[in-house]
Amino acid sequence: MDRSMFRFIWQNSRTQQLITLALTLLSFPFLYYSFDLPKTIINGAIDTDRETIDFLGVTLTQVQYLFVLCGIFLGLVIVNGLFKMRINTYKGVMAERLLRRLRFVLVARTLRFPLPQFQKTSSGEIVTMVTAEVEPLGGFFGDAFALIAFQGGTFLTIMAFMFAQDPYLGLAAFALIPVQGYVIPKLQRKVNLLGKERVKHVRSLSNRVGEIALGVQDVRAHDHVGHVLADISRRLGRIFDVRFEIYQRKFFMKFLNNFINQLTPFFFYAIGGYLVIQGELSFGALVAALAAYKDLAAPWKELLDYYQRLADARIKYDQLIGQFAPPGMLEEDLQQGRPTEEPALDGDIQASSLTWADEDGTRVIDGASFTLKAGGTTAVIATSGMAREIVGRLLARLLTPSTGRIRVGDRDIATLHEGVTGARIGYATGEPAFFNGTIAANMFIGLQRRPPDPEEEREDDTRRREIEEAEASGNSPFDPTRDWTDYAMAGVRDREALTERAVDLLRVVEMEEDMYSIGLRQTIDPEARADLAERVMTARRHVGEVLAERGFDDLVQTYDMGRYNTYSSVAGNILFGRPTVPEWAFDRLHENPVVRDLLERHGLIAKFYEIGLKCAELMVELFKDLPPGHPFFEQYSFIDEDLLPDLKVMVRKAKGGYEGGGLSDEERRQITGLPFKLVVQRHRLGLIDEAMQATLVDLRRTLHAENPEVFKPGGKVEPFDPARYNRGLTILDNILFGRIVHGRSDATDRVEAVVAELCDDLDLRRAIVRVAFDFQVGISGGRLSGAQRQKLNLVRNLVKRPAILILSDPMSALDAEARARIMPAVREAAGGATVIAVGGAPPEGIEVEQVLRIRNGRVTEERVGGEGGASPVAAPETAETPSPEDGSGEDGSGEDAALAVEARALQHLPLFANLDPTRLKFLAFTSERKHYEPGEILMREGDDGDAAYVILEGEAEVLVGEGATEKVLFTLDQNRLVGELALLNDAKRSATVRALRPTTALRLNREVFTELARQDPYFSFEMTRDLGRRLILTTDQLNTTRDELATLKGS
Repeated sequence: MDRSMFRFIWQNSRTQQLITLALTLLSFPFLYYSFDLPKTIINGAIDTDRETIDFLGVTLTQVQYLFVLCGIFLGLVIVNGLFKMRINTYKGVMAERLLRRLRFVLVARTLRFPLPQFQKTSSGEIVTMVTAEVEPLGGFFGDAFALIAFQGGTFLTIMAFMFAQDPYLGLAAFALIPVQGYVIPKLQRKVNLLGKERVKHVRSLSNRVGEIALGVQDVRAHDHVGHVLADISRRLGRIFDVRFEIYQRKFFMKFLNNFINQLTPFFFYAIGGYLVIQGELSFGALVAALAAYKDLAAPWKELLDYYQRLADARIKYDQLIGQFAPPGMLEEDLQQGRPTEEPALDGDIQASSLTWADEDGTRVIDGASFTLKAGGTTAVIATSGMAREIVGRLLARLLTPSTGRIRVGDRDIATLHEGVTGARIGYATGEPAFFNGTIAANMFIGLQRRPPDPEEEREDDTRRREIEEAEASGNSPFDPTRDWTDYAMAGVRDREALTERAVDLLRVVEMEEDMYSIGLRQTIDPEARADLAERVMTARRHVGEVLAERGFDDLVQTYDMGRYNTYSSVAGNILFGRPTVPEWAFDRLHENPVVRDLLERHGLIAKFYEIGLKCAELMVELFKDLPPGHPFFEQYSFIDEDLLPDLKVMVRKAKGGYEGGGLSDEERRQITGLPFKLVVQRHRLGLIDEAMQATLVDLRRTLHAENPEVFKPGGKVEPFDPARYNRGLTILDNILFGRIVHGRSDATDRVEAVVAELCDDLDLRRAIVRVAFDFQVGISGGRLSGAQRQKLNLVRNLVKRPAILILSDPMSALDAEARARIMPAVREAAGGATVIAVGGAPPEGIEVEQVLRIRNGRVTEERVGGEGGASPVAAPETAETPSPEDGSGEDGSGEDAALAVEARALQHLPLFANLDPTRLKFLAFTSERKHYEPGEILMREGDDGDAAYVILEGEAEVLVGEGATEKVLFTLDQNRLVGELALLNDAKRSATVRALRPTTALRLNREVFTELARQDPYFSFEMTRDLGRRLILTTDQLNTTRDELATLKGS
């Protein structure tokens, strides 16, 4: 990347710059004659005594001559306009190509940064520099040479014309230009500085207002309002003073500029008029000079602006150079293009005098020398997390040693192309990067290394143009949407075989069951996957019988035309099908004229508005404190995050508290659309009662009867038909032809167990796992759990069959037992690869031939092996039982009665007693209400702790062991909390909780619970106190038990 901006521009656009210059030079004769022609028109066609004029050998009358000259003038105007249009268009294309090239270079250089650089430069800074900060440079790139040539040439052409008419006129036109060129930029510079000062004061005011908003409680409590307003007044006064000075200087500059511009015509009229009167200058020449001078201001202004933009562009370009040229960057030829050879890297790994020091000179690895046997298994153990990270990156060639070197066989890995290290070395960490796309795209990222040949695509006109533009801009000509997969590297022939190999590897890392679960919840195109759709229909025909045989038929609400499904949304119940076109989509159903007409006929418009307003109030109350982009919006809210600010205003308007007046028709439609998203059993707001449900079923029948064309096969809505596969439903919903009753204890587990048996019988499991490959993982893999990302990352590394596999705490999100099961399977799947397990302890479940220990930067070598494992216990929390009449904290009103009861129950627990009502209601809203019959299990000993439970009604017992060793520890009655410790510590359940009589419990989700602990300091403090109380209680119990044992032993 060239350090000189003009050299960068010239080297990368020389041909285009020369073409632009040629067009510019070609335009000047036409421009000159367009200025000279008015003089000829006035002197030769208008102000003449001749009746006939000879023009190019043709005799014309005065009028004919006038119109011919006017036609030529119009032609010159068109020609000059076309020249200007073509030059500006060409400049724009040239500028955009250079901007495209610069952005590409910056991103390419970012990929070559040394990894420690990303600790100093955030991703946000890089994004801003690559997108926003280079944008102004794009405009300057096109003008760098062309603007000086075109505008400077235009200026000189006009000046030459004026001097040609009369030297005095030329001198009058030129006399004040140097004054303008010196004075105006200086005045403008001062105005710009004042503008920057104003921005600084506005930012200061913004920060102060933010402080006041956060501390308004203390401001009012201490009667500090007067002082605060005085401070605000002073700050506003400073902004006013700066603004006032800007106005004075700005409009004085405009006055001076206009005065100088008009002073020249004064000289023209005075001197030129005098010369015309004296007969020393023709009247036509004076008019032509005045017309030309009118066009002189534009190029002169452009030239002045150019020099201001030049200074800004140079500063920005120099800043970019400094930011994107850090020391220690990977050499370009080690990353770009393809390697000339791809050695196997199957030899011993030898490190000699290996040292890595950070920028402060601290040696994290100091003079290490060791040899790792090819095909062996080595543990690298370090108590320092940084040392573990650094040694893993050094072995993967992601970092370059400060001194020393690492060789594999006879190859120094520092000299290897990234195409070799990326293919031959696998590097799995506990924090893998996932990109927004499918599971398959992320899992096979290491195989995307064989770009298609662009020459094969040049036959397509659109693609040929894309390739030519990419090459002209110095960008990659390869099409990222085509198949880049290196099947040979994975040891397979085609995509089908690769998918089968990936499914096998998913079993190795114990991810198959998760993928099966994900696949069950995906939709498919029944025409593209006809075989799978047919087998799903076969499963549907049998699932009802199996559920009935096991007494589980009440755990599924099937789709029934005559019954409201309380586990589907209002929109889903109205349509009784899945929309295939936008105008019938669920989120736009309230705008559909057919549906609105039916709502009016059934008298539901006013009712839906009333329900929608209550929903809006609740959503504003519950989600007002969440920061933008918070995942809870997607998980728990049935409104768009972007709509929340508008809803706040709508609620205020509807209550009459908004100065702008009542709701507009569009806003009323938005409010009326909210009830369409309600799910009775999910949201538990009591707004869609049984009478409303019956009305909606009647409305549904009318909708289907009056609009048969909408619901026919291939129509705008695909109806729920027991005999047809519905492409809008998930595979699970298609099998069940309904929704699972999630409110029942273990309903999901029981029903899915039946479905799993059917899938195994019908050989559906692998096909469903393959469907999960198309699952969108979200930004940074946010739709996958940490454990799932780590398992998929292992598959990502194993599928490319590396010669060296570095495992740097790759399963930190898994418990020790899972790691001990998976690690041997991973080692076996790696085959003859050299496996290096980097961590704080020896890897679980596998034997290692060699151990390297890192202490204080020094590496020592041992010949041993190692294993490991462990886990804790939790006790329940007690609380006073609130009476049903107790309405503390909630009004118990009909629209959220269930939430009010649940929030009151939470409030009577010591842990939640001091939470404000909104947070309590939010906690209740995001939880799940579960019902358990006697003997059913709430949580089982040894299971993962993914939720806590609050007993709302009924009674449950806590026990350990099972069968003959079962022992009941204590019982839980109403308003007791259990299971939160395992949830907070990522530990296994230490006991089983079983219902003694019909029990209703509130299931608190891990995400909400931990987020609450992060956001609310008082809640975190109460949780710490609670843990302390439990520790004291446990200690007392241990002391009592020890005393009892001592007594027994003494007797």
